[in-house]
Amino acid sequence: MAVDNKNQFSNRDLGLLGLNEHPFRISADPRFLYLTDQYKGALSRLDNTISWREGLSVIEGPIGTGKTTLARRLYELCIQNEDLAPVYIHTAKYSTALIALRDIAMHFRMESRRAYTDQIRDFEGYLFRLRENGKNPVLIIDDAQFMDPDSLQPIQDFLNFDLTSKLIQIILFGQQEIHGNFARMPSLLDRVIVWQKLGPLTYADTVRMIQFRLAVAGRAEPLFTDRAMEALFEFSKGVPRPLIIVCNEILRILAEDGRFEADEAEVQKAVGIYRQRPRSNNE
Repeated sequence: MAVDNKNQFSNRDLGLLGLNEHPFRISADPRFLYLTDQYKGALSRLDNTISWREGLSVIEGPIGTGKTTLARRLYELCIQNEDLAPVYIHTAKYSTALIALRDIAMHFRMESRRAYTDQIRDFEGYLFRLRENGKNPVLIIDDAQFMDPDSLQPIQDFLNFDLTSKLIQIILFGQQEIHGNFARMPSLLDRVIVWQKLGPLTYADTVRMIQFRLAVAGRAEPLFTDRAMEALFEFSKGVPRPLIIVCNEILRILAEDGRFEADEAEVQKAVGIYRQRPRSNNE
């Protein structure tokens, strides 16, 4: 199998598999987000909270359930709305309130101030000016479980900036560990308008997600037999990330063997390769 310098499939490899591009990259490309009912429901509810200027929402889910892809899809939709002023922050490993506030201000293109009180006062003025100009700022933070409880203080302070509605809309995406952070700030927990949990895909959604990704990548024919699809679901339990990693490995196996369709044997071979990696504490 020919592989380019980036350890990815060559155009020839993809073409032999009936593909125009790689359908199973791990990167969170919103084009490949298959909108299940739970994703559609989450996006619809978040759209309402943003439009109604309700303040704070939290989207929670285990590793690999598509939180980052959903967060980036939300950001993409916000960018398309000229009435919104969105900011997207990934991997918010904030240890203190000041560090968090400075970084958030920087993402909104504000100058950094040394003192927390000066920075928060500047931010309040900035939000009032946006409101006067008809703009609704949206702060999207991914991997918010990494935020130290103390670093959530700016979020609390932002929500105190209020006229007839919130001056900024905040959406936090995080793993289950975010529970502990909010438990230490009950006053902030009381401010959450929406707390929605993402779960694994159903078997039907797993099949449709794979077919959707293949269609986006240019392949109309099924890539997996029915037995292969059943084996994929049995392995992944409907969690997208390990599913996509194994599907990526199956593409390599098919290219190496000169095959056009995967059966259960290829799935089991790819699963075996996947299981050679160390298991995380969350597995």
